Amino acid sequence: MTEPAPIFLDVPTLLEASEPRPRVSWTHFMIAGFALAIFLSWYVGRSSQTAEVQAALSTFIGAGLVAFIGSMALAAFMGVRKARAEFAAVAALEELVQLRRWPDAALILQTLLSRPVRSPFSRAQALIYLAMVLTRYHRFEDSVLVHDYVLEHIPLDDATDHGTRLARALSLLREENLLDADRAIAELRRNSRGMESAGLALVEIYRDVKTGHPAEAIEIFEQRLQAMRRQLGHRLADAWALAARAYDMLDRPDEAKRAFENATLLAPLAELVRRYPEVAPLGKTYLPAIAPAEVV
Repeated sequence: MTEPAPIFLDVPTLLEASEPRPRVSWTHFMIAGFALAIFLSWYVGRSSQTAEVQAALSTFIGAGLVAFIGSMALAAFMGVRKARAEFAAVAALEELVQLRRWPDAALILQTLLSRPVRSPFSRAQALIYLAMVLTRYHRFEDSVLVHDYVLEHIPLDDATDHGTRLARALSLLREENLLDADRAIAELRRNSRGMESAGLALVEIYRDVKTGHPAEAIEIFEQRLQAMRRQLGHRLADAWALAARAYDMLDRPDEAKRAFENATLLAPLAELVRRYPEVAPLGKTYLPAIAPAEVV
């Protein structure tokens, strides 16, 4: 019977395989062996008083000491080399994700997480990138699984924790798991401690557009627009696109047209539709903004 082909980026397998394992330290074994060799040499040398035996034992002990030092240096060199290769892989992942080279990032993740990762910090970063890649390929359930694992098992600083929870809430919305998404948003709101979070505002706008509450979406958009301008960068296009959809749902075409133009000035329409399928009807009603001519 033919076995099924392994799943690429199989999340349960990668989570288990990438767990750091206690590394066996050969130092103690080598020290014990070297000490035993010296003891045996001393014992044999004591039993034999010939100069030839004494010279042979001295040579043996010297060679053993050189071999011991060499093996220690080789083990340290190999450990540093593996740690550097792992760090370089994570750095390459960051660059590939920024450049949106998703297939290349997926290949590195598959290789890196298929074996125990030496550094817990590198593993945490790799898992966060794994969730991003899974989201890019619309594997939202797997993305939520990775986010849940990271939040439960890996200590995160406040900013990373908040960003991970935002990404999880967006994946829940895309997965149509609206009940859990609403709970996640409520938890984010409680944990924000009154801090202004443009990411949370964006998630709330998307929730309201997706669930058919355009008036609430526009209210949040207009209240948080300045904060989103400061914090979101080019991802402000997402907020403008969702606002355009909300205005369109309320039959406010002039405001929808302006918001749609602002969105498409910051990001291509195809990318916005990939992130938020709900904005696709806008492309049939309004013209995207014309990109400015490249400065020569």
